[in-house]
Amino acid sequence: MKGLICCYSGTGNTRLACEAIARGVESVTFELFDVVRDGVPDLTGVDLVGFAAFADFLGPPMRTKTFLQSLPAQRGKPAFVFDTYGGFNGKTLELLYRWTTAQGFRVVESHALHTPENYPPMIRRGRTFADAPNPKELAAFEGFIAKLDAIGHALAAGEEVPRRRPPSGLFRFLPATPRSQSRRTMGGKHVDPELCTECGVCREACPYGAIELTPRPVFNRAKCWGCWACYNRCPTRAIYTRRLRGAGHYPEPNAALMAKLGADDPLARG
Repeated sequence: MKGLICCYSGTGNTRLACEAIARGVESVTFELFDVVRDGVPDLTGVDLVGFAAFADFLGPPMRTKTFLQSLPAQRGKPAFVFDTYGGFNGKTLELLYRWTTAQGFRVVESHALHTPENYPPMIRRGRTFADAPNPKELAAFEGFIAKLDAIGHALAAGEEVPRRRPPSGLFRFLPATPRSQSRRTMGGKHVDPELCTECGVCREACPYGAIELTPRPVFNRAKCWGCWACYNRCPTRAIYTRRLRGAGHYPEPNAALMAKLGADDPLARG
């Protein structure tokens, strides 16, 4: 069985979890597809498709929505939706389900995994969730992987796997914030010329093509959706906003999360 996981990961938590899914599901051979870098996937011959993203202001990122809308319409191809979240999940899974179903996929499973927070303003307030997922959350994630494995076996046997809506979460009643709100909350971005090395990491990290180098970063606010990738990923912390400077960075998954998801084994990330 052939599978594809279409993943949008800001600072690595979501991709790390997707790698764990790919390793854990034995009945399906999954490849990971980078939503930002890899264009539009060819789904011919793919038996099970996953769509993974992180919770962004209680809903999926704008980049995930535009990616899904770029896919050709399907006729019931089996799919699953998955997200990671730091503080609250909100309507992320529900909206992923709606958007994926609208493209003609049949969503057969879903899951949300609590991971460390990567949103700088929350980290600055001390809400890091650095130890997430806890044992119960990790066990639920492992259960989700087992369900996907069973689904793969069922599909291989020619069985019809029914559609399944995401479960109601504790904060599902909260409305997803309009995507433009994340941009307004972040506000204007600036560069400290004493710290900037003109390395271009911020431009490569931006999923919306909102940064040009001249030679230091110039930000196109009309294209920016306030994902904080440039701020988080800047190796010298040269990028800052009116409200936040030199604090709250989350450039990559922490060691505890990597160990919990099996990435402490060098062979696991090959």
